[in-house]
Amino acid sequence: GQILQAGVNYSRYSKGVQAGFTEPYLFDKNILLGGELYYRDYNSFVYDENDNRDETYGQQSIGGVVRLGFPVTEYVTFGTRYSLVQDDISLDEDIYFTDPDGDGPLPAFCDPLKAGRYLCDELGKNLTSAIGYTVAYDNTNGIRATRGHRLVASQDFAGLGGDVKYLRTRLDATKYWGLPAGFVLSIHGEGGYIHPLEDAENPGQEAVRLTDRFFGPTMRGFDIRGIGPRVVRLPYVAGDPVTGPPVVDEEADFIFSDALGGRAYYMGRLEVEFPTSSALRSLGLRPSAFVDVGSVFKLKQPELVNFPGTCTGADGPDTDTTPDTITLNPLVDGQTCAQRAAAPDIAHPNPASFVYNSGTGFTERFLGNSAKPRLSVGVGVNWVSPFGPLRIDIAKALITQEGDETKLFSFNVGTQF
Repeated sequence: GQILQAGVNYSRYSKGVQAGFTEPYLFDKNILLGGELYYRDYNSFVYDENDNRDETYGQQSIGGVVRLGFPVTEYVTFGTRYSLVQDDISLDEDIYFTDPDGDGPLPAFCDPLKAGRYLCDELGKNLTSAIGYTVAYDNTNGIRATRGHRLVASQDFAGLGGDVKYLRTRLDATKYWGLPAGFVLSIHGEGGYIHPLEDAENPGQEAVRLTDRFFGPTMRGFDIRGIGPRVVRLPYVAGDPVTGPPVVDEEADFIFSDALGGRAYYMGRLEVEFPTSSALRSLGLRPSAFVDVGSVFKLKQPELVNFPGTCTGADGPDTDTTPDTITLNPLVDGQTCAQRAAAPDIAHPNPASFVYNSGTGFTERFLGNSAKPRLSVGVGVNWVSPFGPLRIDIAKALITQEGDETKLFSFNVGTQF
């Protein structure tokens, strides 16, 4: 038979529609031919210092893919595909652009002080034309495997026209052992690498675009996109005395933390599934304990923004009871407000009146870009529910890196974690 599918999803941060068709027995032969068209609208977000979600960039993707696959042997299958996708990365101009109304002397532009240079450099449309293949070996005994192993290797080459050129390689392997007393042991490993086939447009820019990078599989014990390279912002505070140069508050919470993804990743898992009673098995419950290890890394450090802040002072001699004020922006590193006001390009008549505005300054840091492993341990349960296979886990992150975002509880849907 044939498969015709259509779907719509809608949430605050993700919207999309898709439609596809699959013919699994083309020309009365064991050859699969399928295709899919889709539109996806994704809004990335970060948490601010008050744990509120702030939307950052938007990614709209429209495209399609054609697939062809067939068995080579009883356990080996081969598949190939071609995809054509247009991605458009955008920012809310009212929030992240300077003069979004266009009534100033210069046209509206992405402001690095508001969005960061790493996001401003990613804006715009790009067309990706890619061809790929997958080879898989699978001799496991079903979806809830208790023996056998599964090996998958895939590559995608982008550059058959379009605006993007890279080679993406991924490997995935899982081995199952049935142990005495009904225990099942599994070991899983996977990894990937993206090699750019062209240089970046700007010297300080990563050659692989944000939309094409790895953000890693979901490691239990860590939040979604909770590991890997990221840019964080730390606030400046007034020095001592108040009129002195500001200093970075190293103990403060991040103003925000934005995951950037990486060109390489790996993840490993060791898991033991426990035997259960016949009553629990009939309900589809399968508890287990696990250890997860992995990392996302290898990203060129983006150009970071360092903005010590602003100084505010009286607008010269004034006889009014409430003198006008002016703001010096930006403050140069290492200067006091008085020194900045007395600089030749300012030469203010009353530099001593200027003080630092606490809360206006920040500095960006690049964290998490290391192959050193993160590690977590935990317990979970698979449940074959009336709504489909579900997975609930409680995990503790034992090894982290600065900037990582941890998460104790996770919930997943699917036949294979």
